[in-house]
Amino acid sequence: MAWRISPFSVHRNNSPTAAAAPAKLTARRIFAPLTDADVGRVRAMPAQAQAEELLERAIGHDPGALDLFDQQVGGWIGHIQMSDRMKQLEQRSRFSKDLRVRYANVDINLALEGWQKNKQAADLLIERGSTDPRYRASAVYYLGMLAGRGVDYQRIHGVLLNYARYDQDATVRRWAVEGMRFLREENVLDELFASFTEDPAPSVRDRAGCNISDCGIFTRKQRMRMVPKLLDLAMNPRTTGQMRSWTFLTLQEITDETLPADAIIWSRWYQEHGSEKMAEFERLEWWQVRGDE
Repeated sequence: MAWRISPFSVHRNNSPTAAAAPAKLTARRIFAPLTDADVGRVRAMPAQAQAEELLERAIGHDPGALDLFDQQVGGWIGHIQMSDRMKQLEQRSRFSKDLRVRYANVDINLALEGWQKNKQAADLLIERGSTDPRYRASAVYYLGMLAGRGVDYQRIHGVLLNYARYDQDATVRRWAVEGMRFLREENVLDELFASFTEDPAPSVRDRAGCNISDCGIFTRKQRMRMVPKLLDLAMNPRTTGQMRSWTFLTLQEITDETLPADAIIWSRWYQEHGSEKMAEFERLEWWQVRGDE
């Protein structure tokens, strides 16, 4: 897939608080569908083993495992850690082709960091972000996750947008943009586009472009709606070479088309095939997105 060789420089970075050391490779496990007997066995496991098995089963698109994961994840807070296996599972679930698995990725990250999915957690993160400059980048990232899971959405959206637009620190703006990838509403893609085209820091533009193209929890039809804006950007003679390159990559990842980096060719393709591509995406299940597995 094109995004595996994406020049987006930080496409696969972990959270701002993640350990820098890479995970030691652990063998992937393949499970049969979850049975009633499995449910009892898994519930009896220590929290770390439960979390790892259920997340790995969820990555395999097992509906029963996804349901049990959702039931159990709140109880894992304070009892799980980022083991080598968990690091691999976290990355695999982050780039799943199933939004249900990407939501599980959000939940496991919140649990690992110790955050409940409630308004109290939102209050604490907003406060810590405003008073602790060293944690601010992490705070805005986890706030985006909370909002993506339905916690205090409107308030968090405003907080993240303010940081993404106005914070003087490009690192904070970058992680605010990262947090916005979890916000799921179409208008957020327009706000990410503003960061993609207007932020003075290439690192922020880089992440905004990735989050428009295939990171986060937007649907394929939501992303497809951004194609006309991207075509206008590609057609604009004032667009820089780097931005033009990122724009064509984003178009490829949204549409799955491998056309030359030529705005005229892309515009013609959209005129002739854009509506049928949108119709194709509208026929998908809500959770089907572009991803690894």
